[in-house]
Formats: sequence, C-alpha cells, structure tokens
Amino acid sequence: MRLDKDFLNFAADMLRVMGHPLRIRIAQFLESGEQKVGDIASAVGASQSATSQHLKAMRVRGLLNSRREATNVYYSIARQEIYRIIQCIREGQAQTARHG
Repeated sequence: MRLDKDFLNFAADMLRVMGHPLRIRIAQFLESGEQKVGDIASAVGASQSATSQHLKAMRVRGLLNSRREATNVYYSIARQEIYRIIQCIREGQAQTARHG
C-alpha cells in the first residue's frame, strides 16, 4: 500500500515530536492510563514546568488528550501509534541487550 503524502507528513511530525527522551518517558508512563501533570512530572523525573511544556507539544500535535478537573490537568494517549512506537523502542532495547 502506497502511503498518502499528507499522512507521511503527519507521521514524520509525530516521530519528530516523539524523538525526545523525556517525551518517550512521558508516553511510557501514560500507557497505564490518564495521569495528572504532577504525577507525570514525578514519574519522569522532570520539573512540572518542563513536563508541562513537553505535554503541550505532544497535545497540540494530537498525540495526547487533556482535560481539566478543578486545578488539575490530566493527560492520556490519543493515538494508538504511540503505543506501537514505545513497543518498537522496547524491542530495540531488548535486541541491543541480546547482541551487545
């Protein structure tokens, strides 16, 4: 199947956004479901400010959903491709560990 030019542009942008180690850690943490910003920041070992900036970059590109509840903002994964990207990274790590 030939890939549509517009989708290729979207895919390339998605991969660029996911190309940052902190964003990969954020996505990995969000695999378990919706989380609030403070918990995400604690889990990935970054300041709440830095985490919020990365979450926004992922959200504006449609990779994450967000919702506000009182003073908390919750994020969740919006695109199934994110789960596959994380799985590919895990497989790459496992292969590297096996082959040195």
